Amino acid sequence: MPYAIIRIAKITSQVHAHNATTHNYRQHEVSNADPAPQHPNREYLNHEKTDYWTLAEARIAQEVTRKVRPDQVRAVEVIMTGSPEGFVRGQDGRAADYSKSKWAQDNLNFLKEKYGEKNVVSFTLHQDEKTPHVHAVIVPITPDGRLSAKDVFNREGLRQLQTDYAQAMAPHGFERGIEHSQAEHQPMRRQYTQEAKTAQQVAELAKPTPAAEPFKLAEVPLLGRDQWKAEQEARIAAEIGYQVGQERERARKLAELAQENSAAAERVKTLQKQLSTSEGLKQGHFNTLQTKGQEEVILS
Repeated sequence: MPYAIIRIAKITSQVHAHNATTHNYRQHEVSNADPAPQHPNREYLNHEKTDYWTLAEARIAQEVTRKVRPDQVRAVEVIMTGSPEGFVRGQDGRAADYSKSKWAQDNLNFLKEKYGEKNVVSFTLHQDEKTPHVHAVIVPITPDGRLSAKDVFNREGLRQLQTDYAQAMAPHGFERGIEHSQAEHQPMRRQYTQEAKTAQQVAELAKPTPAAEPFKLAEVPLLGRDQWKAEQEARIAAEIGYQVGQERERARKLAELAQENSAAAERVKTLQKQLSTSEGLKQGHFNTLQTKGQEEVILS
């Protein structure tokens, strides 16, 4: 059964808020996002795409009467999704359109009920990556009108958040992950940089292999033809082995990156197909050369 996944990250500064805003609204190029997605991204609340810091300050001004320290956390970003296999997909492997789905609406309702409707200031569905997911922004205001991310998102509360979210997503076929798991999750404020870095590595590894120089057979000697044939076969086999080994290493590295970045998974499949085709072509080329060599021996 697929897992319900929810992660949070405190927005700690105005610069951090700006970076999250521009990333989530695709106001700059995002390397691991599809530039022409099959289904649209959608904002449900912040239709003007106002900067998150401005949204938070406006909400704080409405509700909080105590003085807010400069170092206080103004907002918290929440990512909500599930394991990839939990989403309906077409024959091409791409996820269905969830922009008007009950899944998306239930995610929004979950946050409103848990943190207060007015404290949920942005809710963005992304569908330009492999798996649909939501980026939401919460202003952490307590029921008694204080701004306190420490109280609203304390350690015990975060454990309960995982449980509550899984229960809310159960009707959609998702369950809770392993409780008290020791797995470490990368903070989202480093995620954006890592996404770009990983995508760049994938792009370099996935570049087509330059065409190899054609194999050339030396002149067939009059004497020692059997030894000559064995030497040529060994030389060609070694060259094929080296080239295939290089491509296997590229595929291995791409597979490692795919575990960190789901966007790389599709490139892995493509490279594996390329590798299979390449191996077939090189083997065919070797067989042709071998036959040619035998013919030359006979004609000599």
